[in-house]
Amino acid sequence: MRKVIFYIALALSLVLLLNILKIFITDFSRLTSYGYGYLAGKIVLFILFGALVYRTRKTKSPIKKESNP
Repeated sequence: MRKVIFYIALALSLVLLLNILKIFITDFSRLTSYGYGYLAGKIVLFILFGALVYRTRKTKSPIKKESNP
């Protein structure tokens, strides 16, 4: 279940990042006050999904050193 949540959140964050970049590249000069709110909402969602990806990522276990007798 954790893997599914990770990959869904990763996909959504990538889509949001592409959408944000598209707005900055092509439409930034034409934004109205509603457009700035839309952009801010997209950025907040991107941060939330990024945090979810960070929390559900696979953590590496510490390396155990084997003792040689």
